Order: sequence, then structure tokens, then C-alpha cells
Amino acid sequence: MIPNIYLLLKLSRPAFWSIPLLVFLLGLTYADAKLTYLAVVQLLLLSLPFSVFLYGINDIYDYESDKLNPRKKGVQGIKLKQKYHSFIKKFSFFVILLLLFSSIITLNFSNIIGMIILLFFSYHYSAHPLRFKVKPPMDSFSNGMIYFFAPFVLGFSFGGSIFEIPSKIYFISFCAMAVHSLTTIADYKTDKKVGDRTFAVAFGKKMTSFFALTVFIITLLFAEIQTRLISYYLILCILLTLHLTLFPSEKRALFFLKLIFLGFVISVLIYSYMNCPFIVS
Repeated sequence: MIPNIYLLLKLSRPAFWSIPLLVFLLGLTYADAKLTYLAVVQLLLLSLPFSVFLYGINDIYDYESDKLNPRKKGVQGIKLKQKYHSFIKKFSFFVILLLLFSSIITLNFSNIIGMIILLFFSYHYSAHPLRFKVKPPMDSFSNGMIYFFAPFVLGFSFGGSIFEIPSKIYFISFCAMAVHSLTTIADYKTDKKVGDRTFAVAFGKKMTSFFALTVFIITLLFAEIQTRLISYYLILCILLTLHLTLFPSEKRALFFLKLIFLGFVISVLIYSYMNCPFIVS
């Protein structure tokens, strides 16, 4: 029992739990919604349970490439041994049922749609036959859905409809796709060696960083971002990707991704704190 719990914790990449949680809270904040008990349940399910499902399926289908990836340790996850694959598949199926149930009992159309989007792309990013990971640009598009759009819709649904989501949120979802494209630069050598045709492998490191740079610039100029904090964060992303476009490097991409991640966490925490004192009802 204890070894299995420890395995799930390591597999779930605790450092990355914050992403869907913060985006969910951002959706709640933006919709001026209350933190109801159902919202709290979904929020908790988006931590360890969802992360085990998302990264567990990924580690099962990335088994061969993970054996060659030196970054597969610590916060980057583990090299999941084959003897655990069956257990993780069963656990992931259980998590899918929990997440679907938590959505259905809301009787909220927008929440159910958001959950379907989240589960569909989370599974098919890694798993066959679709395996979007090796079908760029679907690899980056999937991550925009997984890490930003779907969690935002789930949170927003507690105070508004999916049809009321402002256009700037779609721009920011594309920024999440751009960030994912940068991660494929960091894994360029390993992915190319094992034959995984990711964004960077397909289009090259320089073109990938230029894509991200373009997305960040377009968002800053046309998304009508009225919050200075978010604008400053986008400027940081622009400066980092401009440098990476001029001097493409896997190590540099990894370092810049850590800065982008840290900036995201700080920005969302400050924005949520300043804009939404939650009331449990």
C-alpha cells in the first residue's frame, strides 16, 4: 500500500499540480464565482488524481523514450517500470470516472463540456491511436487545452457559460500552446533519437521558438489585456523567446521555461488575490 502511494506521488509531478489548480481558480475569479463545495471537490481532483492520470498515461506510452531521457527524474517525473503499467491504467480509469462524476453532478453544461475537453486531450495526447504528441502542431494545441483552456472553463462554469468566455482567454490559451512548443526544444535530442516527431523535431528549434515569440506578441498587441501584471508577464515571455530564437539551445530553453513557469505562478496568485475574495456557500 505505502509503496503504491509513494509511486503515485512521484508519478504525479507535485511541482506541476499548481498549473490546473491555478487556472481553475483563475476561471472562478474571472467569472466572479463563489467557491462552492462542488468547486472545491473539482479543485482537489485536479491535483494528485488528475496528475496521476495525465502523467501516468504519458509515462506508459513514452516508456521507450523515457529510458533515454536524462531529465526523467525529480520534478520531471520518473521512468515508470513496465510492471506498474497495469496498475496505473486501472487507477487512471478510476480517476476518469471520478472526474466525470464530479462534472455530471453539477448539472452544468459548460462544466461537462470543459471536463470532456480536458479528459479527451489528456488521454489522446499520449495514447494510441491518436497520440497527438507526435502529430505537431496538435501536440502543442493539446497542451493548450489541457493546461489552460479546459481548467479555465471548469472554473469559469461556476459563474458563467462557456459561450461568455472573452476572446482574450482564447489568446492566452494559444500562449499555453506556445509554452508547450518551447518544451519540445528542451527535449529535442531525446525525441529525435527515439523518433518522436514533436513540434521542435518537425519544424526545428529556431522556428519553434519563433512561433512562440509570434504568439506572445500577437496576444500582447491584440488580446486587449487590461491588467498590467499580465502584460508585464507577456513582455517577459517575449524577451525570453526572442533571445531563444536568436540563440536556440536546449539548455537555455529549459532554463527559460522555469522562469516562465515561475512568472505564471506568481502572476496568477497575485491576480486571484487582488480580484476575488472567495465565499464558500
